[in-house]
Amino acid sequence: MRVLMTTMQLDIGGAETHIIELSKALKKRGIDITVASNGGAYEKELKDAGIPHVKIPFHSKNPIAMLKAYKLLKQLIFKERFDIVHAHARIPAFLCSVLHKRYHFRFVTTAHWVFTTRFPYNLLTNWGERSLAVSDDIKAYLIDNYGIKPDNIRVTINGIDLEKFSPDTDCSDVASEFSLEENKRRIVYVSRMDEDRSFAAHRLMEAGEALVKEFDNLEIVIVGGGNDYQNIKAEADAINQRLSKRLIITTDSRTDINKFTASGEIFVGVSRAALEAMACEKPSIIAGNEGYIGIFDQDKLQISYDTNFCCRGCEQTTTEKLTDDIRKLLNAPREELERLGKFSHHIVAEHYSMKTMADDAIMMYISVIKNSLINEVSEEEFASIDNYLVPNPLRDRSADSDVIISGYYGFGNSGDDSILYAVVHELKTLRPDIRIVALSNTPKKTAKIYGIKSISRVNFFSILYHMRRTKLLISGGGSLIQNVTSNKSLAYYLFIINTAIRLKKKVMLYANGIGPLDNDVNSNAIYKVLNNVDLITLREPSSLEELNRFNITKPVIEVTADPAFNLFPADDSEVNELLSRSGLPENSKYCVMAMRPWKTMPADFAKQISQVCNYIKEKYDTETVFIKMQPTRDSKITDEIAHNTKAKSYVINDNLSSAQALGIIKNAEFVIGMRLHTLIYAAKCETPVIGLVYDPKITSIMKYMDQHYRVPIEDPNPLTLCRYIDEIIENRSLISSSLHDISNTFSEKALDNAKLALNLIED
Repeated sequence: MRVLMTTMQLDIGGAETHIIELSKALKKRGIDITVASNGGAYEKELKDAGIPHVKIPFHSKNPIAMLKAYKLLKQLIFKERFDIVHAHARIPAFLCSVLHKRYHFRFVTTAHWVFTTRFPYNLLTNWGERSLAVSDDIKAYLIDNYGIKPDNIRVTINGIDLEKFSPDTDCSDVASEFSLEENKRRIVYVSRMDEDRSFAAHRLMEAGEALVKEFDNLEIVIVGGGNDYQNIKAEADAINQRLSKRLIITTDSRTDINKFTASGEIFVGVSRAALEAMACEKPSIIAGNEGYIGIFDQDKLQISYDTNFCCRGCEQTTTEKLTDDIRKLLNAPREELERLGKFSHHIVAEHYSMKTMADDAIMMYISVIKNSLINEVSEEEFASIDNYLVPNPLRDRSADSDVIISGYYGFGNSGDDSILYAVVHELKTLRPDIRIVALSNTPKKTAKIYGIKSISRVNFFSILYHMRRTKLLISGGGSLIQNVTSNKSLAYYLFIINTAIRLKKKVMLYANGIGPLDNDVNSNAIYKVLNNVDLITLREPSSLEELNRFNITKPVIEVTADPAFNLFPADDSEVNELLSRSGLPENSKYCVMAMRPWKTMPADFAKQISQVCNYIKEKYDTETVFIKMQPTRDSKITDEIAHNTKAKSYVINDNLSSAQALGIIKNAEFVIGMRLHTLIYAAKCETPVIGLVYDPKITSIMKYMDQHYRVPIEDPNPLTLCRYIDEIIENRSLISSSLHDISNTFSEKALDNAKLALNLIED
């Protein structure tokens, strides 16, 4: 299906953001989207999403501009032969309707706002064959003022991207750009600063000037541009000059709204901007040109739903109301602010999902294609959307899957299983309909956990069958190309890769760690196989040096990061339950240890490590919590260390998911680990870490993460470890701060793996 979205322009505003997010969501569902407008700040976001934008001057009522827009729109529709034209604003809807009467293409609209029905503006308004309304009161407006049949209108939502609008959003760059200080009680207001949208911004500035006498560290950030922006800025400058301090900051138009929203303590605004702030867990005051709802809580839920958080029909926004409600929030206990933030996030997550917004649009498209009632599209009809999708490489039915993933999966190893989880999550985030098959030691369990198809990693008939019917083999991540474990393991992974190559399938090594490798026979096999793959991404630079040693030059090779950098911890309640089962007293300070057996360990390894545990307890009153990344292998050495420790130690025997391990590590004072993914989890959670080096990959990853505390397991000197612990405790905040930057950088690098993999499929 090919859909043309038309709107006036793409500057900052709730309707514009709705169009951008809807277009991206529909594209992920296999719909070919083109957007036509006069352009603006969001053009780059469309480009980054791979959505074409065509510039047409839909923003002006000038007859010459409208005639030009009419001609360009007609050319575009005829040239591209869209299945549906979807208008989002009055002028493009009017021009679409004029063309529709003559050429009878499918024409639908979304009503984001109410407009005057006075002559001659009523003549410029047409709502197409079907309409979406973003609230119940707008639906009533369409029925009452334009006589549209209720059965041709569906109420939709403003879908919010919860990954983009998150309390964990990094806002350090905008903080630096605008000198936002950490100790400020910051109020953020986001809106288009047009004269018909900026009334509440003026009242907020007046309220801020009244409140600054009570709250000396108050700061107000007003985000947005428009035809009233210069007046807003002049008023802000005048207030700041009267106060002889910077109370109000104005930014003009921005596309990084999520960062400003996340930087604040309180939000003021309406509509989509308010929902985005609520997604960031910000207590919000719903106030705008149309009216005033006030502090969003359970008692304001229905009126907020009814007006789509726009306050239409409510009491007018006043300086006094804003002053009183802001004062209430600034005086509220921290626990109350957190409750309001959590409640707000819950409402957005439950009722304003991107999927629901896309489903509503698809339902409208199906109803106009099949000439059925918009609210009575059946499940069978909805499922038939596939029949209308534009041919997509990911939907080529000559293949049964898009990707086969090969790795050390299904062995109960939290680190390797976390790789599979991250790879699947990253691919599905970018392509929700991607079809994945994983090779696993426990295929039924893997299929159930990850929601994908899985087959036995040793059923070579099944592997060959599926390999013939896929497009891409992903090998990895992890350390698959090495023979320190065994030559047999290396031979297995090379065989799987070579099978795909012989079947002329695309092959990618996904965030691999290469080596150690140590004999000529293996070197020859590695050279012959790896030099014929399509793409290799590596989790750290030392693996690139290893590939260079084998003269691997033909594939594209990039150093990215381990997929685990894009995992997230379990919530605190789940983590606390695990810690409680281990016997750890509530609210105890603790460190985490994750050990594994290794052939070069000294005989007294357990005793030496137990001395470190005793030191941690005696000097810092900090408990030791042991986790087992692969319980079947790690239990013996872990239990031996715990047994030798004089201080009570706490062992978690559960086969931890990656989220659970991350959650435990997130709340630890520091981590001492042998298992590679324990170290990566620590960096992800910004928890200081000491690496026990049993394999060169530990040294490599620690260097790549710029972490310096590591000791060889052949000589785990307790004095050295205790000195490292002292340094970590003394400098913990600095270390965590450096890990914060590393975690963010590596998260972006890790996502590059999935983007590169999808590029291979689509080639």
